[in-house]
Amino acid sequence: MNLDFLGKLPAAVLWDMDGTIVDTEWAWGELSEDVVKAAGGVWGSEDTEFILGASTLDHANRLADAVERGGKPRPEPMEIFGELTELMAERAYPFVELLPGVRELLVAFREAGIAQALVTATPKDLVDIALESLGETYFNTVVTGSDDVPGKPDPGPYLLGARRLGVEAADCLVFEDSRAGLAAARASGADVVDVNDTPPAEFARRAGLL
Repeated sequence: MNLDFLGKLPAAVLWDMDGTIVDTEWAWGELSEDVVKAAGGVWGSEDTEFILGASTLDHANRLADAVERGGKPRPEPMEIFGELTELMAERAYPFVELLPGVRELLVAFREAGIAQALVTATPKDLVDIALESLGETYFNTVVTGSDDVPGKPDPGPYLLGARRLGVEAADCLVFEDSRAGLAAARASGADVVDVNDTPPAEFARRAGLL
């Protein structure tokens, strides 16, 4: 692996999950819409955009708001979010696969002795299903939406991930895709790879891995 184009080697690499290493954002959008419409609510593209990378509480409140917009009584946010996570546990996370280039990077960083953390807004029970589906262990620590830390776009999750690895966030490299996640990563002081502009496969090619 050749990372000369970065200018310096990161002390650690922090990875977002949904939309960055696995393709699950479609499921969050589609199944959120299904849950809301089943409750008589209204769901639009702006709602899907809002939830990507959002904290559990923000996502739950958005679901409840969408039901209320449809003229129905506002449900308890965490209750309707629980319905959504049950669907995600059944229909999405048991079937995840790494996006192109991700495995090559995860293995290369691991073999180079660079610690890695998964930093995601997804609840821990769903993260556990995803990691079991992937099979191989890549991460030295995992920060999830179940941790007691402010959610993205607050930098808290990335600061916690760096702290658990024993490094400064400013010395880390972050891979992210969502608006909230990118804001969180940049606010942490880390170097950030926006995978919308530089997908993992392209980064892996630059590093000589593909």
